Amino acid sequence: MPHVVDLPNASILFSIDEQTQIGAARRAAVALGHAHNLSGDAVGRLALVVTEAATNILRHATRGSIVLRALASSEPVAIEVLALDKGPGIVDVTRALRDGFSTSGTRGQGLGAIKRLSEVFEIHSQRGVGTAVLARVGDEARITGARLPSLDNRLGVICLPLRGETECGDTWRVIETPRQVSVLLVDGLGHGSEAAAVAATAAAAFNPRDGETADVALATLDVALHGGRGAAASVAMIDTAKRVAHFGGVGNVDGRVVGKETTQHLVPQNGIVGHTMPKLRPTVTGWPAGARLVMHSDGIASRWRMDAYTGLANAHPALLAGVIYRDFARERDDATVLVFADGVQR
Repeated sequence: MPHVVDLPNASILFSIDEQTQIGAARRAAVALGHAHNLSGDAVGRLALVVTEAATNILRHATRGSIVLRALASSEPVAIEVLALDKGPGIVDVTRALRDGFSTSGTRGQGLGAIKRLSEVFEIHSQRGVGTAVLARVGDEARITGARLPSLDNRLGVICLPLRGETECGDTWRVIETPRQVSVLLVDGLGHGSEAAAVAATAAAAFNPRDGETADVALATLDVALHGGRGAAASVAMIDTAKRVAHFGGVGNVDGRVVGKETTQHLVPQNGIVGHTMPKLRPTVTGWPAGARLVMHSDGIASRWRMDAYTGLANAHPALLAGVIYRDFARERDDATVLVFADGVQR
């Protein structure tokens, strides 16, 4: 059976720049945990993780964001917490993770507590750039050593609506079979409920067979969206045996395959899926061991560069997604960034 990761695919964003927002983020995380049937122990740990992460933002960076997402395809379910800021960064991350360490005269237990309470924990911090903290909390016993090779642990996504909207016009879907990983990112034209409905229709129509190419998948989406408002969409099909990736895109949904030494830009074609489809010319590129597929809607500026971030190329894909969102999200649009990491180490 294929492993499908999609709904619920929307993230929840909380700006953190004053004390009351810490409580709002904690209450939302608790509600999300209860909605996905986490145990009382897991919900309690989740509440502490969000409180510590948001407090750290306020204390050390003065402002930042908490982003929550349910990993509902996991067994058992987990809640992901990303804490993002553009503060001064951490000089010595290893030292900062020790309980009791502080640069601000407080008890200094924030990062150490977050790590201890989470199944998955990772941090990226760079002087003068900021800090990103990833924590995933669920009912699974803590994993030590290498990460689980699950699809969720090779995937990072932030998918957020335009500020003021309750529904996101972007959506995404990932399907993994023993031979292929198929990735869709779609941006329904416009914003709000109508754009969200278009995106949902496209996601439901995305059920590629093993060996299917990106142009065939996009043609299927074009038929499904015909007569509606249309969408921008990009599709990547990764053949894990042949180590190649097939990419096709229509509209402003960009992609890149980031390898150890090279980055292949995956450029979409002009047009609208469901309205004005061009003659599709898919791109075929290598899929080296340890590669990252990065796809994002036009709510994310495309000028980011991996080499601007020390150590980020080897970080958890959720951290990479978080940093790209933090530094390149546009205020005027729905914003989605998806990172899929190869399961074979470099």
